[in-house]
Amino acid sequence: MKIRILLISMALLLLSIYSCGSKKKELREKYGVEEKEKDTKSKHTPTLAEIFAESITADDLDYHVYHLADSSMEGRETGTHGATKAAKYIWDFFLDQHLMFPKELDGYFQKYTAAENAKPTVVLETDIKAYKYGEDFISFFPHDSIDVQADNLVFVGYGIEDPKYNDYAYQDVKGKIVLVVGGEPRDKYGNYIISNEVDPYTGRSLPSVWSQDPIKAYILRRNAAMKHGAKVMLYYDPYNHDYFWQNFKKHFEKKQLEVSVKKDSVYDFFINKDIFADLTGYDNPEEIRYTKKTRKYSVPIHIIYKNNNEIIDGINTIGILEGAPKSDEYIIILSHYDGQGKHDGKIYLSANDNASGVAASFEIAEAFNVAKDSGFVPRRHLVFMNFSGKEQDMLGARFYMEHPVVPLEKTIAVIELHKLGRLKDLKSDDDLPDFYPINIAFNGFEKAGFKKNIENMQSYNDYITLKFKPLVEASEYTQFMKKNIPVIYYYGSSDYADYHKPTDTPDRVSYDILEKRTRFVFQIIWQLAYQKKL
Repeated sequence: MKIRILLISMALLLLSIYSCGSKKKELREKYGVEEKEKDTKSKHTPTLAEIFAESITADDLDYHVYHLADSSMEGRETGTHGATKAAKYIWDFFLDQHLMFPKELDGYFQKYTAAENAKPTVVLETDIKAYKYGEDFISFFPHDSIDVQADNLVFVGYGIEDPKYNDYAYQDVKGKIVLVVGGEPRDKYGNYIISNEVDPYTGRSLPSVWSQDPIKAYILRRNAAMKHGAKVMLYYDPYNHDYFWQNFKKHFEKKQLEVSVKKDSVYDFFINKDIFADLTGYDNPEEIRYTKKTRKYSVPIHIIYKNNNEIIDGINTIGILEGAPKSDEYIIILSHYDGQGKHDGKIYLSANDNASGVAASFEIAEAFNVAKDSGFVPRRHLVFMNFSGKEQDMLGARFYMEHPVVPLEKTIAVIELHKLGRLKDLKSDDDLPDFYPINIAFNGFEKAGFKKNIENMQSYNDYITLKFKPLVEASEYTQFMKKNIPVIYYYGSSDYADYHKPTDTPDRVSYDILEKRTRFVFQIIWQLAYQKKL
């Protein structure tokens, strides 16, 4: 076995030296690029990473970019037929490379649903009056459309469920409309009966979690109503009325998309003083006497909720190249495959942003497969993720963080590849410079040895120029940083003239640049995949 590995390695080494030399000659003849001057006294012996990086070619990168950025993909906007077609292309590649799919998934697809926070159309009326949504009552959580009618509602006081006080004791609210008020109970001396905290200066008890923070207090009540099967919760909180109404106005000002929309939650509405008086006959909750006779209110109520949200079906694609059998560590190689889509009759092919990053991840996966088939099994598992929804506030990445398919605590590094095939203001390959700059930013790899290793690799990778940049909150890696997972972000320029324009086409990508950058990134990932300790 060792002899076989040695023979394969030697063959690859000779092939790399020949290919490298012929490639450089071709570049010099085509672009007039001059080689860097080398110290003739010292000769560099190609590393294994360099040898296997030779399998990464401009032709293969060209092939994948042209397929992903084909007009038939219609710009790959998340939720469209074109994006589904692109996801299937990635599936086929993973299958061809014999990548494993996570056991949590049925194949390489991680599907999710997202909804835009469009303002719903809601009607709330009693036998006395029809009330206006946005003025008399409001809501925040998205729901399915529904039409609910009831002849009575159940008043559950503060809606509290606590070991010291339970408004739901002996109450049957399943499938019913419940009315809940803000605040919490006190004894005859004004002390909060649930709280264990005391003000050190006055000696009086302090409010509990059921009324300290208005949002948390509301969520706790909502969860309690949902737990007991209530269909609708009407919430009256006179102490925080202005706070909630102001936040409601802001909630729909900016278009937002939310993932993991729950369709089994209680329908919940904040009501104002007029609706509360209509339902109870009282202006103030404190006036209500908690007697058996008055706990149920025979008030006919009709609620119609129409969801106006645009539903988006997204797909993340995930394939795993398995490392050593006993390994429990994972390295994620990440890119987003969605693009700008089709608008006003124009297709935004999104070739560099980010078909180039996906193509680079493909070639890296294939190179590691060649190494593994040659007997060089990575110490760690390599997880290739191509997210959708990046252009829609990182929907795919946000969903993955809520539903990870490999343990986050065992994810030792995330490497993101983004916009790797262009240079600033480079109009064609005829303007190709004599260097290939690549931006790199990282977090969690602050050890001096890491940067030194990268700079050492640069010394024997012709035409690579490194630019170390600070991380900015602009891509999916930020979701992993929030979990304190080390990240490395490789990206090209965002300043090229075609950024986010219909002219970001495959023919404007420089595949020589993309090849050099991808080979260099592969060598760095190699170090992370094979070295004993990080």
